[in-house]
Amino acid sequence: MTRNPLPLAFYTRSDVVQIAKDMLGKYLITAVDGQITSGMIVETEAYAGAIDKASHAYGNRRTARTEVMVRRGGIAYIYLCYGIHSLFNVVTNVEGIPHAVLIRGIRAVEGIPLMLHRAGKLKVDSNFG
Repeated sequence: MTRNPLPLAFYTRSDVVQIAKDMLGKYLITAVDGQITSGMIVETEAYAGAIDKASHAYGNRRTARTEVMVRRGGIAYIYLCYGIHSLFNVVTNVEGIPHAVLIRGIRAVEGIPLMLHRAGKLKVDSNFG
């Protein structure tokens, strides 16, 4: 596994569906207090902003929650769903166009004991790919 970040140009392309496809097989890596965790992205969903009825920004809706979606691509967008699930998204496209890719699933690769601890779990289950 290489640890070369994707260039900004990867995220600022206009085709959010293609970006979501291209993210498959890439790695999401965290480095918190010197501790590394990583997982391979295995499932994504694309949200095409203003024209996508499933998007928080459908119809060009702008709220405090969706404001991050109109920023330049490459920014993490995390929100709480149903009050219990934190969902990780990546904003895509250029500033002003609210596209995003939801990372629906990763296959844990590195730092699994730390991931289990953070999730309050004792053993690997179906949530760890």
